[in-house]
Parts: sequence; structure tokens; C-alpha cells
Amino acid sequence: MLLAQTIRVTGTVTDATDGAPVIGAAVKILGTNTGTVTDFDGKYAISVNSGQTLEYSYIGMKPQTIRIQNQTVVNVILEQDALLLDDVMVVAYTTVKRSSYTGSAAVVKKDQIEKIQSTNVTKSLQGAVAGVQVLGGSGQPGASAAIRIRGIGSINASSAPLYVVDGAAFDGDINSIPTDDIESISVLKDAAAAALYGARGANGVIMITTKRGNVGKATVTAKVLIGTSSRAIKEYERVDPNQYYELMWEGWRNARMIAGGMTEAAANAMASGAGANGIVGRLGYYNPYNVGDAEVVGLDGKLNPNAKLLYQDNWIEALSQPGLRQDYNVAVSGGVEGTTFYSSFGYINEKGHVKWSNYDRFTGRVGVTSKINKWFKTDASISGSTSQQAGFLAEGTYTTNPFYYGRMMGPIYPIYQREADGSIKLLSDGSPAYDMGGGSSIYKWPGKTRPYAPNSNLMVTLPLDYRGNERANLSARAGADITFLKDFNFRVSGSTDLQNIYYTTYQNNKFGDAQGVSGRSTKEYFKTRSYTFNQVLTYNKTINDHAIMVMLGHENYQYNTRDLWATRTNYKIDSNELIAGSVAEGSASSSDIYRLEGYFGQASYSYANKYFLSGSYRYDGSSRFSPESRWGGFWSIGGSWRAKQEPFLSSVNWIDDLRLRASYGQQGNDNIGSYYGYQSLFSIDDRNNGLLNGSLYSQLANPDLKWEKNANMNIGVDFAFVERIRGQVEFFSRYSDNLLFTVPLPQSAGISSKWQNIGSMKNVGIEFQLAADIVKSRDFKWTIDLNGTHYKNTITKMPTGTDGKPQEIISGTKKLSEGHSIYDYWLRGYAGVDATDGSALYYRDILDANGNVTEKTTTKDQNAASYYYSGSAIPDLYGGVTNTFTYKGIDLSVFFTYQIGGLMYDSNYA
Repeated sequence: MLLAQTIRVTGTVTDATDGAPVIGAAVKILGTNTGTVTDFDGKYAISVNSGQTLEYSYIGMKPQTIRIQNQTVVNVILEQDALLLDDVMVVAYTTVKRSSYTGSAAVVKKDQIEKIQSTNVTKSLQGAVAGVQVLGGSGQPGASAAIRIRGIGSINASSAPLYVVDGAAFDGDINSIPTDDIESISVLKDAAAAALYGARGANGVIMITTKRGNVGKATVTAKVLIGTSSRAIKEYERVDPNQYYELMWEGWRNARMIAGGMTEAAANAMASGAGANGIVGRLGYYNPYNVGDAEVVGLDGKLNPNAKLLYQDNWIEALSQPGLRQDYNVAVSGGVEGTTFYSSFGYINEKGHVKWSNYDRFTGRVGVTSKINKWFKTDASISGSTSQQAGFLAEGTYTTNPFYYGRMMGPIYPIYQREADGSIKLLSDGSPAYDMGGGSSIYKWPGKTRPYAPNSNLMVTLPLDYRGNERANLSARAGADITFLKDFNFRVSGSTDLQNIYYTTYQNNKFGDAQGVSGRSTKEYFKTRSYTFNQVLTYNKTINDHAIMVMLGHENYQYNTRDLWATRTNYKIDSNELIAGSVAEGSASSSDIYRLEGYFGQASYSYANKYFLSGSYRYDGSSRFSPESRWGGFWSIGGSWRAKQEPFLSSVNWIDDLRLRASYGQQGNDNIGSYYGYQSLFSIDDRNNGLLNGSLYSQLANPDLKWEKNANMNIGVDFAFVERIRGQVEFFSRYSDNLLFTVPLPQSAGISSKWQNIGSMKNVGIEFQLAADIVKSRDFKWTIDLNGTHYKNTITKMPTGTDGKPQEIISGTKKLSEGHSIYDYWLRGYAGVDATDGSALYYRDILDANGNVTEKTTTKDQNAASYYYSGSAIPDLYGGVTNTFTYKGIDLSVFFTYQIGGLMYDSNYA
């Protein structure tokens, strides 16, 4: 009997490009689970038996194998892989090599994710992936971002992508996943990539894969990050008090001349005088100068040169603060042969750049993978989080929106009441007396009546009010793989996502909107539960140059929601946000169940590692539709050709890789905004003059309601040249059909409209991803990554109106009509200013008897103005640029996103 000799092998792994150490390279005994990773200096040490083979690998580099005889020192040089990280990608229900993939997908690795210091996982995709648009939302700490992949998928249904975490659809709070726990994010963009998700994949799929442990000693990783944040966009330039008074004087003077019929001299005298009709009186008797009310503005409309400004408060600055973000995370990972584990605990505290806005989050995760024997493997993970978010209504024209409030507040209106010399007035306890703009008995400033937002001061009310939520998330994933007959694998997996959300809104009983009802509080408790079960059978076989993969699977999914809310008013004790008011204003509850069942299959074939074909099909049934229309089939086909492998290109040294791809398929969208869109719904309440209870239709049944469908075409080319330049260019066309619209009904129907599948829309565009090593030497490397997307959105079919013509639906500042985008602006035509009196002018069309425009004139009457298409909110080009500088193991990344074109409607100027 011979015993194998155990040898202690040490060495260093370096990069062939620049000789730098490769940190974190895997060194594994081939055919076993025993291995280690290189340290910060690229060094490693491992015990092996004589005759065994060591495999050295690192993402983006070509692996090497070395058979060990009697060597004790083995230094390895790894070369860059020319195929732009031709590593394994996580896609629908499986993993594939990038070089053999026929669909359109992008992968963001953990090293990229870690460089983006964001509380929100989705912000890691901003500017990182071509075709992906990340819309930042309100900017409040902890706020979620909206994501759109390759344009807009629907008009009235959802355009949001499907999120998949560790192989199962994810229904929890996406903010509950810490970026430190993420190994990679795959974005599936076309039908070949996402059709296997059928009913939920029409708007793309974002697949998040969390970290797993590696064989070896337990490794503890700790992270502490502290940073600041500030507004990226500067505030508007504002007029000062002098300019404000002169402009307001001019406006009031002109109004008296035009509407009041006064002469110019009489209007000048009235505007410059004292009392309610003077400009100081019109502005609420706020006079920040050292002169009397009748002396602020002269008869010529100019500020009195002797008027000295005594005070000027900046509301935006007073409501702002430096943002502060603290991020702590500890992770422990490791394993022995056959079993690995990963666990983490994290805490984030983020204070917004507006006072009284903050976000707290605790997270935890544990994952275990165990290979029981060579044919049976299991994995399980559980994660949880709790978070608390406090903020305010940060959007729209609410007076609780600090930005809007500060912009609309004239520069003469102070935060604090003032003495005659301009100093801040103090209360008897020495605290400053705030100016509430009139109407308040607590901070009364006699004689002052601010025109805008009276009885309010956000410096007072924001600390007294509360708008926030508390969330608790729990997610679990478990699965088992059985390998049999050498080429078959059967995987069974299950998952659940549990989420509880507790919303609270409290408005104090002293100031603002709720003062008249002595305070108001609303509580809402929202609970969701989802369950997913998958069974997937996979067959993989390679015979010489032929590789075949066949996959069959079944999925069962259920999503439950419960909601309960109540509102009370008349709070005798302030700062009590519980439902303790003595007057009940209303309450309601709801409960919903949504189910989806799907059967799917996929097959792929490759020859000589250069010709690839794939096809997939999924048959889904959704509870959102009637039994007659419940089931739908979704499919895709794709192919790719690695031209570089052909003899006529294999000898062209400057071409490292060249690959052509094409795919086409159809996906569904059942996220139509209602669980009961096909059923008749009724309102049951007191509808008979208070005499009897009754019911009325609130929605007419439509058993023919069916899926919105997306047909996707993708053509792409991948390339790599001279070992420095690599990238891809893709053309895509996305046609959406059976779009939902509310179609008007005759009055005899008893209801104004009902949902029908009527409309259609298309998105056509091009996207590119390019990376280049500008400088590449032994000690220094400079790489630029650039991506961009251009697309055009067009409505191709609208519902037919009662006149037999396609409808044109006006929604806010947009008008939906055939031949235009859903984001084309429909606005009054502004014609400038009337030089004689300063009034705004608008264009007005003159029509003939047939409704045709014969000429265009101007009018001062907004209501008589004509509307015109006035550009689009969709940018001409958007994307991101990353510069990465590496010097002797130290790297610096500079990243920014860009958008060229696209208009934004500013209501402050409208």
C-alpha cells in the first residue's frame, strides 16, 4: 500500500498584464471542494497530495491548472480573458456562460456595487447598465427608485420590472437588501432573457444573487462608512427684497389700470400709498425696511433709496442641513469541505439634507450550502430587516413640501417675528417668536396677514407633525439539487417573503391644515405574504462538438395582502400620534389574494462553441383574468455566432472576440392594476335618499379582459479588440399590444366606462456599452467604461371614441394620441409678453367651419389659448461614464450619469 505524500505548496498569483498581485484569486484542488484564496499580496498556501492538480482562477482571467509532483513553490501568472469577463451569469432558472448566451443581459458585479454608496440597491444600476433608467424619486432617505428597462411597457398598467432574489420572485422591500450582501445583479432585457418569467417578465427582470461562503477558515469582514450628502441641483436664483417690492408694485399698479380702469397716475399713487390698497398692505403689511409703509416704493415704482433693509431670512437654508450617512456591516463566511456558510449584520442611519427627515435600518442574513454527497446538495438562507423612515410630503404643491414652500415664500417674509429695529422678537421664556403669517393665537404678530400659506411655518410645524413608516421584512429561500444519470439535475425550491408596513401621518392641532379639526392622525397597517414553489428538471449533454441543454419546470406563486386604516380628529393633547382623537373620520380594510401558475421549458444547442441556438416557452395562468382568458403562452427564440472562432478570423490577432446575436419573442404583463378587472364590482351603501341601503355598479364585468403583450426583437454585436477595447451594441424593438384603456359607455349603461384591451405602443432604440484601457502598465492602469441608450416611444393605437375616431386623452401636461409619445407635452402656446402692460400672451388658433386652422393670433386669456405639442420628457440619450484608476493595488473610481435632451415641466413657472 502506497500513501500519497502531502506537500505544502506556497506561491504568488500575478496579473500577466501589469505584474500586479491578483487579490482574491481562487486556488482549488481539482475534483474536490478544498481550496483557498490569495491574500492582499497575491500570496497563497495550501496542502495537497502529490499527484493532485491545482486550479487557479479569477473572474475575467483565463484559469490555469498545474499538476503537483514535488513542487513546494508555484508562482502563477493569469492572463486577461479577451471575452469581456466571459464568466457565468445568473439568468432565468439557471446559469450560463456569457459567450454562449443568445439573449440580452448585463451583469453588475459586487466590486462595482460596492463603489456606489447607496442605501437603495437599485441605485447601483444607475448609469451602470445600458438600457436601464433609474428615476431617483423624492430624494428622502430610504426612498425607493423607479426603474425602466428599454422604455415604457404600458400606459395604464405597470412598467416596473420583476425582481428575483436567489432564484425566486421577490415581493419584499427592495431597500431591505444591503448592498454588502450582493454578489451580482443580472438585468434581463429581451424576450430570450426574460420570457421564462412569462406573465411578469414583460418589463424586464432584475436578478439579485446574494453572497455565499467559500471553503476555508472563517473570514470576518467589517465595514464602517461615514459620509455626507447634499443637493445635487442648486436652488433657483431668487429676487431680493428690493426687486420683489418693485416687481409686486408694478404688478399691482397694472392690475388697477387694466381691471380697475384707473389712470396711470391714480394707480401709481394707490400702489405707493399706505393702507390696504398700498403695496405694503397688499403684501400683508410686511415691511422689512426702516421707512414707513407709504415710503417704501415711490410713485416711479422704484424702491426708496433711503430705505435700509433690516432683515432677510432664507427659508431653504433654514430648513436644510448637511446630510449624514453612517453604514456599518459585519460579515462572517467560511466552510469546510462540503458545507459553506455566509452571515452578516448591518446597520444604516441616514439623515437627509432637509431637517426632520431620516432613515434607520437593521439587516441580518444567514445562508448555508451543503453538498451531502456527489449527487445531493442543499442550500438555505434567511434574511430579515427592520426600518423606520420619517419625512414629509416632498412632492407637488403641498405646503408641507419644504422646497415648494421655500420657493413660493417671498423674500420679505421672515421666519421669526421682528422688532422695530429688525432684531428677532423673543417670547417671555427667551425663545424666538416665530411668524405664522397671521391667524395663530400662540405666535400672534398683530397686523400681519401673509398672503401665501397663512397660519403656517415649517420651522414650527415640521417638528410637530409626523409622516413616516415602519417596515419589517422576512425572506427565506431553500432548495435541494439531485444529480442523477450523470447528465440530469432536478431542483426543488421554495421561498417566502413576508412584509409588514405601518404608516403613520399626524398633523398637529395648533397650526396648519388640521388646526380647524383640532389635529388629525391616520394609521395604516399593510401586510403582504408571498409564496413561490419551483420544480426544475435540467438535462445537459456534451458529445464532441455538440452541447445540448433541455430544461422543464413548474412554478406556483401566491401573493396575499391585507390592509387596515383609520383616521381620527379632535386631539385634546398635542403630539399624540395614536388613534386617540374623539372624532372618527373614517376607517376601512381590505384583503386580496393573487395566484399564478406556470409551466415552462427551454432548450439550447451549440456546435463547436461558435454556433448557438435557444428557445423557450412558458404557459401561465393568472387569477387576474376570467377562466376563459386566464391562460396565456409566452415564448422566445434566439441565436448567436462567435465569428472569431471561424478560420478566416482566428488568425486576425487584433480581433480578440466578435459575436453576433439575435432574438425575438413575446412576453406578458398581468400587472394591470386590479386583481378583479374582469369582474363586476358594486358600491354598497346608503344610496336611496337616506331611506334604504342599496348597491350600484362601480365596475362592469369584462370576461374578455386579457394580458397585455410585449413582442421584443433584439440584434446585438459583442466585440473585443487589441486586448484594450471591448463592448457591445444592440438594437431593440419592443411592441406592446392589448394595452388597457377605459372605454366610454353610453349613459344607458349606468356607468361611464369600462376596461378593455384596445391600445398598442412601440419602443424602438439602440444602446451601447464600451470599455477601454486607456493606459495599461505594470504599476498604473486607467480604464473608461461608457454606456448610452437612445429610444423613441410612439403610441400606435388608441381606443375609438363615440364619434368613431381615435380618442385623444389629456392627462395633466400630456396628451395621449396616435403617433405621439406618452411623454409628449401638451401645453398652451406661450407667445411672450405684451410690451404695453406686461401681460402674458398666448397663441390661439382661428378655425374654419370644418375645424381646420386658418390662422394664428394671440390672446391674454389663458382659457382661450390653444394647446400644442411642446416637446418630450424622454431624453435623446442617457447613460453613465466610469473612470477607474489603479496604481499598485490602490484604485480610484470617478462615476457620473448623464442625460442629453428631454424636457422637464416646472410648475413654479407655469
